[in-house]
Amino acid sequence: MTDSRSPRPSLTDALTLHNDGRGDEAERTYRQILKREPRNADAWHLLGVLQSERGDHDAGIASIRTALSIREALEYHLNLASALLDSGRVDEALGALMAALRLEPDRADIHFRLGNLFRLQRRPNESVAAYRQAIALQPGFVEALNNLGSLFLEVGQTDAAVAAFTDAIQAAPANAQSHGNLGYALDLQDRLGEAAAAHRVALAFQPDFALAWSNLGNVLKGQGHLEQAIAAYRSALTHRPDFPMAHSNVLMAQHYLPECGNADFLAAARDWAERGGGELPVAAPVVRDDQPRPLRIGYVSSDFNSHPVGYFLESVLRAHDRKAVTAYGYANNGRTDDVTESLRAAADGWRPIVGMGDAAVADLIRRDGIDILVDLSGHTGNNRLTLFARRPAPVQVSWLGYFGTTGLPAMDWIIADRHVLPPGEERFFTEKVWRLPESYLCFTPPAEEVAVGPLPALSGGSVTLGAFHNRAKITRPTVALWAQVLTALPQARLLLKSREFADYGVRQRLRDQFAAHGIAPNRLRMEGKTPRADYFNSLNRIDLALSPFPFGGGTTTAESLWMGVPVVTLRGDRWAGRIGVSFLETLGLAEQLVADSPEDYVAKTAALVGDLEALAALRAGLRERVRQSPLCDAPAFARSLEEAYRSMWREP
Repeated sequence: MTDSRSPRPSLTDALTLHNDGRGDEAERTYRQILKREPRNADAWHLLGVLQSERGDHDAGIASIRTALSIREALEYHLNLASALLDSGRVDEALGALMAALRLEPDRADIHFRLGNLFRLQRRPNESVAAYRQAIALQPGFVEALNNLGSLFLEVGQTDAAVAAFTDAIQAAPANAQSHGNLGYALDLQDRLGEAAAAHRVALAFQPDFALAWSNLGNVLKGQGHLEQAIAAYRSALTHRPDFPMAHSNVLMAQHYLPECGNADFLAAARDWAERGGGELPVAAPVVRDDQPRPLRIGYVSSDFNSHPVGYFLESVLRAHDRKAVTAYGYANNGRTDDVTESLRAAADGWRPIVGMGDAAVADLIRRDGIDILVDLSGHTGNNRLTLFARRPAPVQVSWLGYFGTTGLPAMDWIIADRHVLPPGEERFFTEKVWRLPESYLCFTPPAEEVAVGPLPALSGGSVTLGAFHNRAKITRPTVALWAQVLTALPQARLLLKSREFADYGVRQRLRDQFAAHGIAPNRLRMEGKTPRADYFNSLNRIDLALSPFPFGGGTTTAESLWMGVPVVTLRGDRWAGRIGVSFLETLGLAEQLVADSPEDYVAKTAALVGDLEALAALRAGLRERVRQSPLCDAPAFARSLEEAYRSMWREP
């Protein structure tokens, strides 16, 4: 029997229970109040907030809307917007925020939230305007400045991003997030020394800042400090053991190290899957069938733009037989360009997934009825392997963007060829291996129409060797080998070109490494990144290209060959060291250009530049040789890929 003299619960009592995390008791108390006072708007509002916090978004939204039907209040609208956003109802959330803004148009936090929402809707101009209004109303609004800078990075305006992050630092000098953001932006501008310094400042203020450690590792890798980069990634994992991207960064960096091998890659990938691989696999609800219908293929990538993945996928996507497959793109890339638009036009369905959580993307993939989901990133940057861990599709495949095992139990297959993954090496992969008959890559001829020029050395100058690889690939053993080549060819010069060489410190450290082998600085020329047409024109300035090791050239090799420039490469001990070998084997040029030892590498280079007439003849016919080869036969490649998909689908 209830004691009629006990005090009736008040809203303060309910809110205290709510704030103390005693949700069940708080909800009972709110409902007791509403039974007594059905038009208590605050009780309806707080009940709705509680329901939404507990994951019952529909009930929460209904309760808050009941509160608004009784009385309009700013906080009601703001919390309604939050509940709607949490339930994925973005357009309705915008309406709630606009209603709040009408009540108090000069609230900086409302404009800030509008900026976030417009950014989510991919309306960058309106997002920028909202953030700027928030900052105008509240000068030094650090969160708004940081979000504004991040938005500028998404749309490729790095100068504006640097300015926003700098303003955030001026407003709050000890804010580690702002320094870390500045470091990331400076890295994108190829100002690697400044980027490393900014990350270190962030870490001085917040030593357990895992993202800053990981991003510092990326900068150190770009500077060629591979061991230091791995140490930084491991520091990130010390502070955040379940950080999948830091695990992936360790895996990526290992491929550059001569002392690491296939067994190391496998062990690290399994460690990633066990410690940072996301959710446990969830069984896909679709039952396999073998009906005579097109298979629904989903391609997932963060690189659907001017990137090697975009270049190698473009012609294949266009060549897919729609009687065999229906192709969807799940685009995790914030940056878009002409390649993005070409890929979007070639796909049967296109789904931007930037900013979407794994659970939401998995639901989307299941609703699209995808039969085979293809990962095009592996352990490269901004990958979505944790999405694949949820198994949103019955069959899951790794292809194109990576060069080793993912380590993910939910990844069923990996697509390779006999050159990059020779028989006997299957033991280093958790996936089943499917080998395509020729190269596992198909090169899309570039849109930039740059003609093959004459052999530069025939003009009477010295021989120019070239290597257009990122700095991390130019390992100390590579420097030693290239120094042997330059010693054997005393009149030759070496042109190095990559984004990292825009940084003076990077250039000077590499000059010092070559000087230690007796190579004078004037024999080296280093250049930073240029637009793609200028990049191709730069290939017309070199006579012969050199591939590094243990991580050899891939896209750069294909592009060099397209421009008539032969590439000398060392047959590697890992997939990443055999991509160029795969191209040269497919073209029938392996005997001439693939070396089996460092001594053979030097000898083959010397032999090629020792007969300039023969080198000029090879150059003159090389583009057509590439064009007529399986490397550019997109229809045939697509048929082989479709046959692989059908066989994977049929296999239990």
